[in-house]
Amino acid sequence: MLGIGIDTGGTCTDAVVYDLDTKEILSAGKALTTKSHLETGIAKALDRLPQDLVHKAEFLALSTTLATNACVENKGARARLLMIGFDTNMMEHLKEIYASYGFDDLTQFIILDAKVENLFPDAFDPDWDDLRQKAPQYFADCDSIGIVQKHPRANGGRFELTARQILQDTLTLPITIAYDISNEVDILKTCAGTMLNARLIPLISEFMDAVHHVMESRHLHIPLSIVRSDGTLMSEEMAKTYPVETLLCGPAASVVGGSELSHTDSGIIVDMGGTTTDIALIHKKEPVLANGGIHIGQWKTMVQGLYVDTFGLGGDTAVRFKNNQLFLDTVRVIPISVLASQYDDVLPALQELASRRRLHSRWIHEFYVLQKDISDKTGYTEDEQRLCAFLKEKPLITLDLAEKMGMDPHFLPDSRLERDGILMKSGLTPTDMMVLKGDFRQYDSSAASAALQCLCANIRETPDQIPDLVYELVIRRMYENLGRIILQQQYPKQKFFFQKDALAPMLGCFYEQAKESVDHPDIVPDNAQLSLSTPLPLIGVGAPIHVFLPRVAALLHTTAIVPEYAGVANALGAAASRIVTHCDLTVKAEYEGGSCTGYTFFEHGKKYIFEEPDEAIASGKEVLTRTIKKRALLQGLGDAPHIEITMEENRIGHTKDGLLTEIFLHATAIEL
Repeated sequence: MLGIGIDTGGTCTDAVVYDLDTKEILSAGKALTTKSHLETGIAKALDRLPQDLVHKAEFLALSTTLATNACVENKGARARLLMIGFDTNMMEHLKEIYASYGFDDLTQFIILDAKVENLFPDAFDPDWDDLRQKAPQYFADCDSIGIVQKHPRANGGRFELTARQILQDTLTLPITIAYDISNEVDILKTCAGTMLNARLIPLISEFMDAVHHVMESRHLHIPLSIVRSDGTLMSEEMAKTYPVETLLCGPAASVVGGSELSHTDSGIIVDMGGTTTDIALIHKKEPVLANGGIHIGQWKTMVQGLYVDTFGLGGDTAVRFKNNQLFLDTVRVIPISVLASQYDDVLPALQELASRRRLHSRWIHEFYVLQKDISDKTGYTEDEQRLCAFLKEKPLITLDLAEKMGMDPHFLPDSRLERDGILMKSGLTPTDMMVLKGDFRQYDSSAASAALQCLCANIRETPDQIPDLVYELVIRRMYENLGRIILQQQYPKQKFFFQKDALAPMLGCFYEQAKESVDHPDIVPDNAQLSLSTPLPLIGVGAPIHVFLPRVAALLHTTAIVPEYAGVANALGAAASRIVTHCDLTVKAEYEGGSCTGYTFFEHGKKYIFEEPDEAIASGKEVLTRTIKKRALLQGLGDAPHIEITMEENRIGHTKDGLLTEIFLHATAIEL
């Protein structure tokens, strides 16, 4: 069986034709990702495959880092979270805790007062009439809505279901309810996951629509699926409804692809893309799963998936300065050399700025590039609309845009536009340094060289020194993050040690000594010999990884494996993945006065009550089977999957004779 795998990353779009029977890549293609018109990059990558093989394929599977990158850069569609039963005053006191889960702005919340009936003696419903009346006002400037209620298990998410119906009757926006996507006890993780799902719906829908447009124009009428966070596949319908499950789908695909390519039993996958570097683990040929949900960027979520540690480091990471010191930012910008290959005005603008040797605390050599038109959107200020209007014809260098706006460069209204994905900046990146050093030959180095001249007016280094310095900064960030991950895996109980960058100073010392010992092995330290090593090989995937990974592996006293087709491992992982569906149901034992009064569970707001546990378990299995069949069908498995149900009891005292409190039923559906 032949399948097509396509991965759309922040920088490049990759495509492969994969033979699932022989486990062989028959062909591979690569093109630049065109964020403003995704179908262009997808079409170019697909067209670089032999068309006779393309039309023999029986399915097309996708992976993408779009959702991952949106989280890392804190971008996405405009969304608000309707929170039912939460205490507004308490939330104000817990600002820091909410921020630790990803919510740095509490204005994103709409609070409805309520109390669930079987938890509080003074229970009451939200004021539904008030919600119906004020909904247009609450969500006037939104592209999507999330709904979360406190204590959803107490009434099967009835408040969420009612609120969704009211908003659907009132508005035309996509709506996510937490009860559909989470059984997480941690309510803040549920809030984070629901909010992210709402923010990602327009992004993933745009992506899937772009793929469809390309397929239709090439008469490809084959099933379409997308990789989930756990490395399995789901249908496009499910992806559009629950895009939060595509979080880390790009890295998950890279784990599957890296495992297929490396032929190793255990190792560390290092996937370096344009925006992020993703670290995953393989143990005994199986990917290691995450504990407690995915953490990505500033967000703590309830999304179950593979263990993937993601940090801001890629070929397109911005190279900037602060206080005359060069540093790597964590945000992605368009490489100057790439922008110059697309627009003829870029190089002359940089050369003119370089000739002036302008000193400035702002990165004035960077360009503003429009990604989406907002002339028909509400909720943006007049200045934001003006700024975008100036960029419609072509990208503008910072000083030119500031002059047109009549503003100081420091006060340009760009932050929200960047966050919403309306515009991007273009500047110097590791990709530009690789072009200058000859490690990448796809782009013209002239623009990168001119931008270096502009940069050097504000830092101590010379243009000749900067490429090597940037390489060292990349290697150091990769080393220190790998060191952190290795130590976390080795000492999982020492959580306090890894909080608030407590480990950073030590890792810096490890790096300096490792560099010294590799570069000067004959020199013995005067006092202490610090060494950090791993027996696991580093398996590199992603286009730029071959430039940096061998050096990092040497510093960690291990080997680097960069397989053939490492640059398209994500696309391979998409094609090699399979569909697996999971569902859970919890039967709860009810107690009154120390005596058990019955056993209950909920199904979408409906409460089931039984006198005996065996009755509850049998009915729960029936409901769970019905539920997983529906979910399997939505996920793309078909209407006759193979289903297995396992059961686990939770007892006080954790003994066989302990007091039974809950029975957990877990169902798995696969296609045999």
